[in-house]
Amino acid sequence: MTTTTTLHPLAEDYLARLDQAARRLPRSERRELTEEIAAHLAEATDPEMSDADVLTVLDRLGDPEDIVEAEREDEPVPTDGRGIHEWAAIFLLLFGGFIFFVGWIAGLVLLWSSRAWDRRDKWIGTLIVPGGLATAVVALILTSSTQVCSSGPGHPRHCTPGPAVLDNVVGIVLLVLCGLGPILTSIYLARRAR
Repeated sequence: MTTTTTLHPLAEDYLARLDQAARRLPRSERRELTEEIAAHLAEATDPEMSDADVLTVLDRLGDPEDIVEAEREDEPVPTDGRGIHEWAAIFLLLFGGFIFFVGWIAGLVLLWSSRAWDRRDKWIGTLIVPGGLATAVVALILTSSTQVCSSGPGHPRHCTPGPAVLDNVVGIVLLVLCGLGPILTSIYLARRAR
């Protein structure tokens, strides 16, 4: 923000509020807006003016938030909030767990740094089946039905059956949830991006 020491304290406070509100604008537009308003205030006020006179000038300018909002209305409205950043986040949340889990963490970083989703969407993307589809593969491996066989010298081969039927049912349900969770979450995030 560009300020001069010759401004009335109320005008300086106004410029500080304007600068804070203008943080939503691109840097060049923000600088141009604050410089324009600062120049206007330098002409319309001086440090010796009464507070009432300065407040009159500031009232004519309007609320800093309204000025920034008027500037934002001139910007084109983005039609799709899903840029490369958002698509990369969705892809890495779904498949990143296969890259030693680091890819999934990179997807989380992209998810949380994006402005396309609100906080609730980000928590859903984080907590619904961490690890993405890699978690489903791990669940498949852990719940797969295998026989355990052992034999030793002079002993016959002895095999025991794999998990019980109930274990198999629980494993299948777990596998379906671990597989569908990341897919449905990715679809949800793709639709919610704005």
